[in-house]
Amino acid sequence: MRILAIGAHPDDVELGCGGALALFKKKGHEVNVLVLTRGEASGDPAIRENECKLSAATIGIDQLMYGNLVDTRITDGIDTIKTIQNTIDTIGPDFVFTHSSKDSHQDHRNTHLASMSAARRVGRVLLYESPAALRDFSPQVFIDISSTMKLKLKAVAAFNSQAAKAYMNGMNGQTWSGDPCRSCQNYGHVSNAIAGLARFRGFQAGLGLAEAFEVAKYVLDLQALPMTPVEIADKVRLGPGRTLTCMTIQTSLT
Repeated sequence: MRILAIGAHPDDVELGCGGALALFKKKGHEVNVLVLTRGEASGDPAIRENECKLSAATIGIDQLMYGNLVDTRITDGIDTIKTIQNTIDTIGPDFVFTHSSKDSHQDHRNTHLASMSAARRVGRVLLYESPAALRDFSPQVFIDISSTMKLKLKAVAAFNSQAAKAYMNGMNGQTWSGDPCRSCQNYGHVSNAIAGLARFRGFQAGLGLAEAFEVAKYVLDLQALPMTPVEIADKVRLGPGRTLTCMTIQTSLT
C-alpha cells in the first residue's frame, strides 16, 4: 500500500502517527509525508527542515515533501487544497493520515478541512491526535505501536529545537521488566508525555501502546478479502469456466 501522512508543521506527523508510519514501513509499505510549512513561527526554518529530514530517515520515509505554506496562516482555501491534492495525485495513496478538526491550533483545523476536500476520492482517511487536541477528540481506531514506540520516540527526539514545548518536557520514570516502553527513558525529554499518551490509548484499546485515530472515511472492499471456505467450495462445485454472480460490497464508515 501507499501511505500519505499530512502535517501542518514539522513534528506534527511524528507526534500524531509516527508509530503507525514506522509500522507500515516495517511491513514493507510505501510511506510518504507532506509537511505544509517549515515551522518558521517556532524556530529557524532551516533547522526545522533539517530536523524533519533526520526524523524521516529514522522512520524510513520514502518521500518527504513540503507545501511551502506560511506557518500560523494556513487556510482551508484553494491554495491549501491544491497543495494537498497535487501530492495525492502524484502519490496515489491508499491511506491518508491527517489532522483532526478537534484541535485548538488553527493550522491543524484548516489542514483537516483542506485535506477532506483534497482526499475526497481516497478510500481511507484517518485523523490523528496532536498535543493540541481538544477534549472532544473521540477516537474509534487504535493501532498497536508497541513494536515501533522506540522508533517514534527517536523520530520525535530529532526535533531538538522544540524541546522547550510543554508536551516535550517529561521526567524519566521507572518501568516494569515486561513493559514494551521500558527503554523510553533513553529519549529523555520526549519520554514522559508522549509515552504516557501511548500507554493511555493502549489501555483504552486493550493493547500495550497505541496511537488513536478518528475515522473520517474508511471504505471496506470485501472483494479484496481472501476467499472463504464456502466460496472455495462453491467454485469447485461449479467447475472450470463457470463463476458465481457476485455483488461488490463497499462500506463507508464516516
